Amino acid sequence: MGAYISLPTWWQNLEQRYRFVLGECLDCGAYNFPADGACSVCSSLTTFREVEPEGTGEIVTKTVMEEGAPPEFESYLQREGTIGVVIVELDEGVLVPGMLTDCDPYAPERGDRVERTIRRIYEQEGIVRYGAKFRPVVE
Repeated sequence: MGAYISLPTWWQNLEQRYRFVLGECLDCGAYNFPADGACSVCSSLTTFREVEPEGTGEIVTKTVMEEGAPPEFESYLQREGTIGVVIVELDEGVLVPGMLTDCDPYAPERGDRVERTIRRIYEQEGIVRYGAKFRPVVE
């Protein structure tokens, strides 16, 4: 299933999980994800202004996890089947990780447009945890 994430930690990061809240650096204007720590562009230890992105972007890279994946994913793969994992460059220029949904995980390619949607991620401690996944943009 992957690394253990306690319920308080899960709740603490809901903004990033559901909305991909970005931080705009007050010094240089660059967008950062997650919105804490030093700016990824100018290294300033500034406060970030919260920005909610459109949630659309382009696949930069993709991999498909299936049988033979690392053992921590075994139970998830047995339950969910093959998983498409992507790095998406949001239209705001920030790279974010995510899983594909609502499509054949082999179908989307690098450069394809995707949009954020909320889906079930997994269940832990008897609580279903939801978060953002990406689905192909239908034009």
